[in-house]
This record gives sequence, C-alpha cells and structure tokens, in this order.
Amino acid sequence: MYKKGQSICMVGLAVLSGCVQPPPKGKDVLEVPVPQQWSTDGVSVAAPQNWVADFGDNQLEGLIEEALDGNFQLQAGLARLDQAIALARIEGADRWPSLNINGSAQRSTSLMNRNASNSFSLNGAVNWELDLWGRVRAQVRGAEASLLAAESDYAASRLSLANRIAQAWFAAIEARKQEALSEETVASFEANLQTVEERFRRGLSPALDLRLTRANVAGARATLSQQRRIADAAVRGLEALLGRYPSGKLVAAEDLPDLNSAIPVGVPADLLIRRPDIVSSFQRLVASDAGFIESKRARLPSINLTGRYGWSSDELDNLLQDGFDVWSLIGNLTAPIFQGGRISANIDRSEARRAEAVANYQNTVLIAFREVEAALGGEALLKEQLAAVSASADESAGAQELAEERYGRGLVNIITVLESQRRAFNAKSAMLRVQNSLLQNRLDLYLALGGGFE
Repeated sequence: MYKKGQSICMVGLAVLSGCVQPPPKGKDVLEVPVPQQWSTDGVSVAAPQNWVADFGDNQLEGLIEEALDGNFQLQAGLARLDQAIALARIEGADRWPSLNINGSAQRSTSLMNRNASNSFSLNGAVNWELDLWGRVRAQVRGAEASLLAAESDYAASRLSLANRIAQAWFAAIEARKQEALSEETVASFEANLQTVEERFRRGLSPALDLRLTRANVAGARATLSQQRRIADAAVRGLEALLGRYPSGKLVAAEDLPDLNSAIPVGVPADLLIRRPDIVSSFQRLVASDAGFIESKRARLPSINLTGRYGWSSDELDNLLQDGFDVWSLIGNLTAPIFQGGRISANIDRSEARRAEAVANYQNTVLIAFREVEAALGGEALLKEQLAAVSASADESAGAQELAEERYGRGLVNIITVLESQRRAFNAKSAMLRVQNSLLQNRLDLYLALGGGFE
C-alpha cells in the first residue's frame, strides 16, 4: 500500500479513478516525497478563472484562439489523436465475435440435352475467443489507457501552443518597445551632436569631443538597426505560429501588460492532477502494466468457439426457404507447448517496458515539481530585480539630463555626457527585458501547473 500524501500515484488516481486500473502494486516504485504545500509561499487571494485573462489583453486571447484553429503542428497532433482512437477501436474489437459470410454461384450446361442448371450457396462463420484468463481484457485496457495518453498529449499540445503564442506576443511587444527606445536614443544623440558641433565651430569644444559624439550617434544607429531586425523576426515568428504567412504585418501592442494578479497558496497535488503530461505518463504506465499482463496470459491455453451456419440451394429464389441447413459448433483448445523461448522473452520485454514506464512517470512528476518551484521562486526575484532596474532607469535619466545641462555650461567634459547617455539607455532597455521576463516567468508557471490556479 502507498502512504497517504507521499505517493505520486495519488496524482494519477485522482484523475483516472473509475476509468482504468491503477498501476501495479508491490515495491514502492511510485513513491516520491511530496510536500504539503509549495516551498515558496503565495498570497491568499481570489484565484483567477482563466490564466490568459490574468494579463488583461483581449488581443492576446484572440491570437490564441486563432492559433488553436490554424496552427499546422496542432492539426498534425489532432490527426495523431484520431489514429489513436481508431487503434483503440481495433484493439477493442477482439471482445466481440467475428462474423464472415461467403457466397458462390455456379452454372452448368449439359452438352447432350443442352439443359442448364444454376447452383447458389451462402455460408456464414462466427469465431469468438472465450476470454477465460483476461488476456483480451488486458489488451483492451491497455488500448484504452493508450488512447487516454494520446488525448492527454493533444491537450498538452494545445496548452503548450497557447503558452508559446503568449510568449511570442510578449517578446514581440518588448522588441517593438526596444526599437522605439533605440529611435528615441538616436534622436537624443543627434540633438546632442548638434550642440557639440556648434560648440566646436565656436571653438568651445575640441575635435575629440566631436569625434566621440559622432561615434556615439553611429553606435546608436547600429543598435536601432539591430532592434528593428529583432522586432521583425519576432513578428514573423508569431505569425508562423498562428498559421499565417510570415509577412511581418502583424502590429504588436504598444505596451507590455502589468501583472497585477497574485499567486494564491495551493497544495501541489491539487494543481498538478490536471497537468496533461503527468496524466499521459500515468496512462502509459497503465498501458505497460496491461501489456505485461497480456504477455503472461499468452502462456495459458486459448479457447475459441467457432460457429458455422450455411445454406445451399439450386435456385436463388429458394435460397432461404428450401435449402439444406448445416450447423456446426466447434470448441478449439489451443495451448502453447514449445515456442523456443518466444513467450518468456516477450514477458521479459513487457516487464522491462513497465519498469521504464514507472521511471518515466517518476521523472515526469519530479520535473513538474521542479518547474513549479522554479517559477514561484523566480517571480519573487524578478519583482525585486524590476524594482531595482526601474530605480536605476529613473536615476540614470536624471543623471543624463544633468550631465547634458552642465556640459552646455562647460562644467563637465564630453566623456561624462556620453557615459550618462549610455547608462540611461542600458537601464531603460534592461527594465523592458525584466518586465518581459516577469511575464514569461508567469507563463512558465501556468504551463508547469497545466493551467491557472484553480
């Protein structure tokens, strides 16, 4: 038995109870210590209904809906799910009898009297395996678990795509903001260059000041070209995710959204039971266990009931009336005697597959906890970083304004001005990057949880 609150199997059982059999018992192969709550505390607030709505961006919600309809990779995933559904139907067909019908027609003519006769026959055969040992049931259970795993994989693809759209959208907005900042910087540096050129003509500034200022302007223009390239690539990449032609015509929003929603306190299992990759991994564990049972049942004899009902008649119109009826019911007992080790090897392979599935399940759950904990801890640190870079940006802007004013009065040299300009630009650029990183980290948290906080 598994200890309450300590077995990761509880995550899967909460989702799958009543649908499939639990994984094999015995050794504590599924036990992984689970904390009662996250190690990083949240704030008790009303949980949001929809993780996308947390960002308050209607355009983002529309883009996600468009991607879920138009993304080609997701369409391929849906086709794979359809294949899994068909395969489950094929595997489940062994539970029912099979019926085959054969018909024939023959015409014969006598050369002596030139008389012709017609002969028609119709035969039906029914075959059904009595599942005394549960081999077929194990096969069907494995097929059902594989189908549930495929459905979970598709759900994971949908969640991942929505997350990638949001990531690409915020990246495109940041890139556009960085481009606008570079344009402002170029304009500011060019205005400063005019001041230096005027002072140089009046003999108040040396040629060194002029050359350094021109170099500063050229560097800002190069940065602007780079930012334009980054913004263009970000937009085209987002368009491709949407299923659009990457024309670069999508217009990003002007500002990054503010992340005002707090993280509520929650118990890990309460939030992770709906995570698609965990459900999928658990279902594959169930399927591998069913395959192990099926391989062991192959050692036992199988009993097939074969029924055959046929009619034979000389004329088609009397086929179902005056024909000769034949009925046979045969019970066949087939038991494997010597297979050259094939059956035992297949059992060993199935057992190894089950051990692999157990390890994969454990690893999936541990990765989920790591991702959640990292995202929770990252949000607190990113908020601290954002506060620091925002203060740095404010101070750097003030220092730039003061340095330019004092240079105009001849109180400082050009190096002080250029350094203040560089610091101001870097601080504003860093603030934009951290704002985007905070949003990206919240997206990572939603992906790690398999959705929002409910």
